[in-house]
Amino acid sequence: MEDKPEPMTNSAALRRLLVFARSHWRIAAWQFTLAVAGTSLIFVFPGVVRWFMDEIIPQKRSDLIWRAGGLALLAFTLREGLFYFRTRVNCTFEQRMITDLRSQLHRKIELLPLRWFDHQSTGDILTKLADDVPATQRVILEGIEQGCTAVLQIVITAIVMLVADAKLALIVLAPTPLIAAGGWIYSRWVSPRATAAREATSALNATLHDTITGIRQIKSFTAEEMRQWKFLAASQRLKEKQTRLMAAWAFYSPSMTLLGNGGLVLLLMAGSWWCVKGSMTTGQLMEFLLLVGFLYEPIARLHGVNQTLLNGLSAAKRVFAILDNETEEDLDAGQTPVSILGEIEFNAVTFSYRADKPVLHDITLRAARHQTIAIVGATGSGKSTLFQLLTRFYDPQSGTITLDGTPIQKLSKRSLRQSLAYVTQEAFLFAGTVRDNLLIGKPSASDDELWAALREACAEDFIRRSPEGLDAEVGERGVLLSGGERQRLALARAFLKDAPVLLLDEATSAVDVKSEHLIQTALAKLRANRTSLIIAHRLSTIVEADVIYVLHQGRMLAHGTHEELLQSSAYYREMAALAFDGG
Repeated sequence: MEDKPEPMTNSAALRRLLVFARSHWRIAAWQFTLAVAGTSLIFVFPGVVRWFMDEIIPQKRSDLIWRAGGLALLAFTLREGLFYFRTRVNCTFEQRMITDLRSQLHRKIELLPLRWFDHQSTGDILTKLADDVPATQRVILEGIEQGCTAVLQIVITAIVMLVADAKLALIVLAPTPLIAAGGWIYSRWVSPRATAAREATSALNATLHDTITGIRQIKSFTAEEMRQWKFLAASQRLKEKQTRLMAAWAFYSPSMTLLGNGGLVLLLMAGSWWCVKGSMTTGQLMEFLLLVGFLYEPIARLHGVNQTLLNGLSAAKRVFAILDNETEEDLDAGQTPVSILGEIEFNAVTFSYRADKPVLHDITLRAARHQTIAIVGATGSGKSTLFQLLTRFYDPQSGTITLDGTPIQKLSKRSLRQSLAYVTQEAFLFAGTVRDNLLIGKPSASDDELWAALREACAEDFIRRSPEGLDAEVGERGVLLSGGERQRLALARAFLKDAPVLLLDEATSAVDVKSEHLIQTALAKLRANRTSLIIAHRLSTIVEADVIYVLHQGRMLAHGTHEELLQSSAYYREMAALAFDGG
């Protein structure tokens, strides 16, 4: 068994994020400059208060009231103006970070091999894209940036206090080592639990995704109660994880606040004592009390920053876990043939998705140029796997597959896949318009080409009946169309691609007689002058094939024409008698 990589530490995830943010250093520099300027301005007000208490009021200097008040108001105005610009800069930085990271993650997901998707849930992937990326970004904006601002304010306040009165400053600063130690202990305890809570969130989203995508099956089987119980179980697990996190926060936050307030009480008592004894003025004490607020406010903010960092780094580790996966080899690595004739050969191919469960055993198959090859067999015999190997979604453990005599591993994946028009059984359509779905076959196609492809696929009439025409919405997975209409749109896509090799997994879903006739007419046109490999379920397709290959339990049992196999293969005769209903 392959060893799992060591879990990423918080410090490693933080370093990765800082490297990622480095490309936005100019915006980060603006953030820091505005933060320093805004933080410095808050110290004007305590000085103004001391001025009022020790000079203006005792000496009845009414001429200084407007000057002192104006100075305080100017400082507040400048600070709020800087806050406005800082917020704008933060928003720019935030959206750039989210866009860049989400784009990288989406691109990575597109390039990951299918084996990776075999072990992932759609809901979990969506959670990482939709929720974990913004949470990761908050590490930089609300974690590091806010944390640095808070630390800067604490340091400046401490220096001002020590310069003003070292004795009082030491009293105020006494609880800070305990607060720092508490934060460290809290971080160590909460980090794995924050990760567990994120995993539970993904599991809940995966359950919800399954419910939404499978709602027709749920309703048809009246399985609402069963799915509700499954959702409640996932929701309960998330509640337990979140409750444990909140319980820790509920203890940590007031404990740290209590330590800070204890320092404030000590300051008030000591300062009052020295005021009574005459060694300190009331203005100095008031200034210190305000400075204490400036000291403990960022300390309290650091508690929230700590929580943000822990949640964000947990999300970052999940994002980086995807980014660290090995992608498929470069789509353009390998040979790019000038032209493809369409001669295909499987030679002694063996393959398994899992080491303990072989799917194909020693398969040999040949398709000459422009031949139509039908592949038949029961469900699970390995028919669809042949297409997965030919498109290089997976590679065989042994044996070779060649296209025009060249092993497909030597061809670039881009040129290989561009030479294949793969029409899957479910005729998958993307949410969007008819045009959007057709352009996947040929992104540069004109409207005339789109209509021509629809005409060839016997799909023009029902598209023209729609007022929106090519811009008609098809719904998620083509839900606004009938099964036959979806299949014909998928065939139109294949016409547009105009590849020399057609891979068709015939749909087993029942359609009306008219749709069946239109689909068969379109298929006959599509197969013309192409090498066609068809996973066949319809007797008409099988009879018309040049060669039929019979698969049984992953082995090639027989091959030949329909008439030849009726004579030579008892298994084929049995399938023919059942009208080839096997999938």
